Amino acid sequence: MKRFINITILIGGITFIYLIVNNILNFKCIFKTLWKVSCPGCGLTRSFEAILHLKFIEAIKYNILGIPIFIVTILTIISLVIDIFKNKNYTLMKVRQIFKIRYVEILILLGITMIINNIQGI
Repeated sequence: MKRFINITILIGGITFIYLIVNNILNFKCIFKTLWKVSCPGCGLTRSFEAILHLKFIEAIKYNILGIPIFIVTILTIISLVIDIFKNKNYTLMKVRQIFKIRYVEILILLGITMIINNIQGI
């Protein structure tokens, strides 16, 4: 069961990233639509695209969290693949633990990112 859950998350996540980066799915930001402000995630797709083209300064301009989130995403994918081969659930447990312990810091970081996105006019 652990292997099935990890495979499902891995395939779903990679498919979602592929569809977003290749503009097959086009989401409108709810924050921009309703309140005319950028959310913490605004610019992440463009930031990921810039990272894939090795334009790191441009990636930071699009979203300051682009590079860290990209690195965490890659590490999570690698960790999920290892979990699949070992039939473990380590990655999901670790992610839950981090969000359970560090949720305040994560919310503060997202708030700061939202402010920076709106100052830069992303």
